[in-house]
Order: sequence, then structure tokens, then C-alpha cells
Amino acid sequence: MSVYMSGRAWAYVGAVLGGAVSIAANVAHSFVTPQGAPADWSPDSGAVVGAVVWPVFLFVAVEILARVSWPNGVSWRIVRWGGLLPVALVAALVSYRHLSGLLAHYGEEPLVVVLGPLAVDGLMIMATAALMATSRSATPALMPIPQQNHAASTTIPVPTTPIPTTVNPVAPSTVDTQAAPSFMDDAPARSAMDDRPERPANEPAPAAAPTPADLAARRRKTPAPTGPVAASLAPVETSRPARRPSPRPRRDDDAPPRPSAPSTADSSVNALDRARPAAPAVLSPEVLAMASRVAKQYRADNDGTPINANQLAVRLKVTSEEAAQALAVLDLGPDSPNTPIPSVNGRSARVTR
Repeated sequence: MSVYMSGRAWAYVGAVLGGAVSIAANVAHSFVTPQGAPADWSPDSGAVVGAVVWPVFLFVAVEILARVSWPNGVSWRIVRWGGLLPVALVAALVSYRHLSGLLAHYGEEPLVVVLGPLAVDGLMIMATAALMATSRSATPALMPIPQQNHAASTTIPVPTTPIPTTVNPVAPSTVDTQAAPSFMDDAPARSAMDDRPERPANEPAPAAAPTPADLAARRRKTPAPTGPVAASLAPVETSRPARRPSPRPRRDDDAPPRPSAPSTADSSVNALDRARPAAPAVLSPEVLAMASRVAKQYRADNDGTPINANQLAVRLKVTSEEAAQALAVLDLGPDSPNTPIPSVNGRSARVTR
């Protein structure tokens, strides 16, 4: 921090010194008597003030440029540098002319007259750049972060308590009434926990962990349960009752059958029948009686035309094989409903007038 402040202080010293020399040279040049002037000539007050104004303008412009935190952007850069350059150029030109004329009036060599004012202007430029570099708007250098001494820091170990677990060994033919002690409670500490605090003196020492031989001896010493306990532990065999097949729904024989209209062959039933294997079906008497009643009703409603197997399967909701078997059984009777009734003049012969 001391280096930062001393550099800015020297920048102010250079700016003040260059400005003072420039102001003094400008004021002194204003008092130089022009050629052909009367003996009582004296400079006007405006000329003296004008000689002081130019270095002051340059110093104020440099302070504005250095102390203001200018926003980012092209327009702000144009305003900042576009305003400083005219002030700096005009002030440098006026100061150079005044200082060069003053040196010529004092009879200096032509080289000193030409190069002498450049030393003052160069000092002003360098001081201005130093003030801008050390301005508050500039980002200061980052201070080094002191590194922590990891060797001096100590880590306090936190003792961890093992989670107790219960292991119950169960034999196939015996019941162990004692729970085996946990192996996790009395396990020796790991090497990573050697630095944990010691146990208090009044705390009892942990018991030694039992070995597999001790556990086997305990199981052999445990007597087998007898009496009601053994009876309660014995497996009980349960038998499930056989399910009876649900009977088919029966129709009331006294109810008159509804007239049935001829229907087309059931293609879905035929496709299902072709997919099934051909196996002889056993028909119940109820199905045969229902088939006989449906066949008679169909023949009576359709002018003696007998019903076929597909139509009977649709009405009875059975397969085509069962319907065909039912028709075959009905054909064995003396008055088979599967026999067509002869017609006379398009009407059944059994129709009475």
C-alpha cells in the first residue's frame, strides 16, 4: 500500500511542478515588451489571466478523467477522450509557444528554444498517465491471501458408536430360546479410530465375542420342546375341499318357447370349432330335452324345415359338435324333429283346417 500511495504522490508532484513551470512561463512571457512598445508599457490583466488559464484547464481535465469511474461503452470512451484531447492539445500548444518565446527572449540557443518546452510538456504527460493508472476507478492489485497452516491445525476425532445388531441362529429341528449376542457390539476398533478418547475407569470392560464353537455348543445344550409347545410348532396339514362343477342353467319346461326365426350360420362358432380338437362330447339329458324342444319349435315356425347343427348350436349356446350329436340322438326317436314335414301346395300336410 505504501508503494501505491508514493507512486500517486510522485505523480501529483510531477503534475503540480509541470503546471507551475508552465504557468510561470506563460505569465513571464506575457510581461515581455513587444517591439515598438512605449517605455511605460505594461501587459493587460486579461493577457496575464489568459496565460494562467491553459495549464489550469489541463490539470482539471486530467483530474476529471482520473477520478471519475466512467461506464463501459464506445460512446463513453468517445466522450472521455474526445473531451480531453482538445484541452490537452490546446494547452500544450499555448504553453509551448509561451515557453519557447520566453527562452528566445532570454537569448537561448535555437536548439534549446525548440526542445526546452518539450521537457515540461513530457513531464505533464507522464504525470497525467500516472494519475490515470493509480486512479481509484482502476482495479487495485489483488492482495495475496495468506495460506493456512494445515500442519498446525488439528482434527478432533469423533468417536462413532457401532450399531448393535441381533443375530438369531435358527436350527431346522430345534428352537433357540436365547438370542445370540451381537458380533458388532464387541468388535475390536479399527485402526482409523485408534486416536479416540480412552474409556473411563469405572466403565466395565466389554465381554469377549463368542466363537462359532461356543454358539454350536449352546444350540446342542438347548432341549427340544415337548408337550403343548411341540404340538403348536408341528406343521398342520390342511386339505382344500374339492370344488363341485357348477350346473348349467336350466329352463322352465312349462314356459312356452318363443318363436324362433331362421338365422344364418354362425361363422365364429365354426371357426372356434375348427380350432378345437375333435373329441366326443357327452350330452346331458337336459341338453337333449332342450335341443328337442328347440328343433320342434323351429320346424313348426319354418313350414317343416328342420334345424341344422349350426343354428341349434347358436340357440343352445353349445359347440357345433354337441349340436350335431344332439341332432343325431334325436334322429333315433320315432318322431324325430329333424325330419322335414312334407308340404302340399306350399303348406305343411299336418296343418288342419
